Amino acid sequence: MKAFFLSFLLITFTFLSAQDYLLDITIKQLDSKEVYLADFYGDKNSIIDTAVPDTSGRFSFQLNTDLYPGMYRLFLSKEVFFDFIFNREDIAIVSQLDYLYDSLKVLKSKENKLYYSFLKEMNLYQRKFDLLGPLVNYYPKTDEFYPALMDEYISNQNNYNKFVKKLIASNENSWATKIIRQRQPLYFPVELNEYDRRIFARDHFFDFVDFTDVDLVRSNVYTTMAINYISLYSNPNLNQAQLEDEFIKAVDKIMFETMDNSLIYEFIVEYLVGGFEKFHFEKVLDYIAENYAPEQCENEERKSDLQTRLEKYAELSVGKDAPEIIAPDVNGDLVKLSRINAEYTLVVFWASWCPHCNDMLPKIHNIYENSVSPEKLQILTVSLDKEKEEWITVLDAGNYTWLNTSDLMGWDSQAAVDYNIYATPTMFLLNKDKKIVAKPITYNELERALMKENIIK
Repeated sequence: MKAFFLSFLLITFTFLSAQDYLLDITIKQLDSKEVYLADFYGDKNSIIDTAVPDTSGRFSFQLNTDLYPGMYRLFLSKEVFFDFIFNREDIAIVSQLDYLYDSLKVLKSKENKLYYSFLKEMNLYQRKFDLLGPLVNYYPKTDEFYPALMDEYISNQNNYNKFVKKLIASNENSWATKIIRQRQPLYFPVELNEYDRRIFARDHFFDFVDFTDVDLVRSNVYTTMAINYISLYSNPNLNQAQLEDEFIKAVDKIMFETMDNSLIYEFIVEYLVGGFEKFHFEKVLDYIAENYAPEQCENEERKSDLQTRLEKYAELSVGKDAPEIIAPDVNGDLVKLSRINAEYTLVVFWASWCPHCNDMLPKIHNIYENSVSPEKLQILTVSLDKEKEEWITVLDAGNYTWLNTSDLMGWDSQAAVDYNIYATPTMFLLNKDKKIVAKPITYNELERALMKENIIK
């Protein structure tokens, strides 16, 4: 009986082990001590395993059958990486560190042979198109070379379109095809100039995009498409306010395209919010909060971070009442925002360790000391420091004579939570009734807001 039981365990173990798949990688000239395997959730990567390369640059991972099929990333160092597709098959790839993508060869894996053949052709097509487009627009039409140039412009698009469609038709059930379908090329009529091509791309960008494939959240496909589409609205000649107006147009189009699937919808909203937060595009964030917060039956105890953030943006838009702030000053005495009697109050969230704050605060202090009276404008600063000594040192060095507060709780400060603070410096200009009249980001924006309210001239 014991022998039978042991045999059963051995067979079971062998069967379970057979379910693993081998990821075998060789990167010539690799000198990394460790490499990292990461999965995808949109543009976010989470490390799931590590390996140590041998002296030839070879390393491997066991990919368990429980791993979701999708896109994964191998980090050879913090800044050097490449992506591959796992769909329950063995994978073998070789490359050279100095020419990682150009020299990459897939020795084993149908998925990755398909994926990398697509990437190679896509990059070649794009390089040609980027060169041919301006030539078609600006090359003298009377020159004898012009007809050949036009033929090349047209055939480059036709050949690539045929290649992609054939690839899809021949590999309908492949995971790589999920990605290729989303990236089918547009055909640009030859008569379009550079500006018209951009407008054409805006109008037709999503012609082949299907925002209902939930599997693709395990890749950067949807997030890459979102940022590429938004980039079509970027213009270096626009100021930030104008740029935000353009980005709002892009957001409207993206959200219209994603509305058929609630999971993808919320996934894209979260990605857009995170991206616009990084660049302090407050107007866009307010707009998303007002128009695209996910509508769900809410369980207050399990409300998502995204829902909470969007609710905060909506509550903190211009014209809304500013939340109360009650925080101790340097002596431990409580300061209340509601008790400030000035005509205007500028609330500034900052920290002693923030270089941008330490650049901006002296400029604001100059206005406070030399251009306004405390009755006209009072300034309430809320420090996100945790160490009192560091906070006080910067206050003393700047000789800041306004209202200085901190509960020394860092990002967990109640005021920081109430005002949805995710970056410093962050400013709110309030009127006498403590309503938000402006949310300037830069010092120049603050100056403009103060002038608009006739606080300074």
